[in-house]
Amino acid sequence: MIPHSRPVFDDGSLRAVQQVIARGHTARGPVSETLETRVSQLTGKTYGAAVDSGTSALMLALFALQVDAPVQRVGIPAYACRALLHAVRACGVEPVLMDCAEDLRLHVARAQALAPSLDAIILVHPFGLIEPMVAEAWPCPVIEDIAQAAGGSLQNCPLGGFGDISIASFYATKPWGGAYGGMLLSNRRDIFQRVCEMRYADTAGIALPYAGNHQLSDVHAALAMDRLVRADEERQARLQLVEQYDEWLVPLDSEPVRRETTGNQYRYIVRVEDAEKVIANFHSHGIGAARPVETSLDALTGDVLSGAASAWRHCVSIPVLADMTAGERTKMEKGFKSCL
Repeated sequence: MIPHSRPVFDDGSLRAVQQVIARGHTARGPVSETLETRVSQLTGKTYGAAVDSGTSALMLALFALQVDAPVQRVGIPAYACRALLHAVRACGVEPVLMDCAEDLRLHVARAQALAPSLDAIILVHPFGLIEPMVAEAWPCPVIEDIAQAAGGSLQNCPLGGFGDISIASFYATKPWGGAYGGMLLSNRRDIFQRVCEMRYADTAGIALPYAGNHQLSDVHAALAMDRLVRADEERQARLQLVEQYDEWLVPLDSEPVRRETTGNQYRYIVRVEDAEKVIANFHSHGIGAARPVETSLDALTGDVLSGAASAWRHCVSIPVLADMTAGERTKMEKGFKSCL
């Protein structure tokens, strides 16, 4: 089976971890600090605080905002991973779902109508696609989630450079992923300092709204740094692959969901009549196609959002692997012709 995701590791990855272990310091240390500096540079942010997961980074971001003013309602996209929902609820905040359009961007008019009632908003660049509304003015703080879109750009600016706070993920299957981890990025020193304090419970002040043990280990940071070294090379490999996919798709009875050349080509998503049937057909051909999200958030909360419901029924994500072999490409071409 060609997997839906496959991180690329090599001998350099092994050496990076061995060096950390050889130093005898595997918890947070100099490698995590180097990763913070590097990701801050890549996103154009002044400060970066590495933590144990992207979900933790989201949660800490919301807690940090609560120090300034009450945060009671937070807008989140309905067609996104459920980690967003869990992070918002963990902060005791009401999640307000925002529907998507057919191209999986936020539905502009509906999002703008909700905006005045929100205390914060989480904008996601879904599946490596670009959410242009992140560059718009909002009446509340914006948390920009680049977990799946790291390395992309909008208006000649790196993704992650638009939000008041930005969130990165180093989970294994993510573009910058190694194993586990995440990072909060901001130009606001006060937000950064709060998060640094909240991520280590033993020294956190008791006046803070939350504190836990959320530091990133140097072992995990070493793997993420190793992936960053090859990030541009992997992005170019995925770009060449999706250009081939576009050619295969031309004579077939399916269409790709929008794809920007400045995105990171993290996923290749097609819109079909029956996603469940197409995914099953791909699996029968040894290709690990999947829904972009296992369950849309409106289905979990009981809301009725037509755009998210339609995306769940009709969208299929096809593997885009930076290290796809010639044999796997041949299998993919046959899969396209048989399943689409």
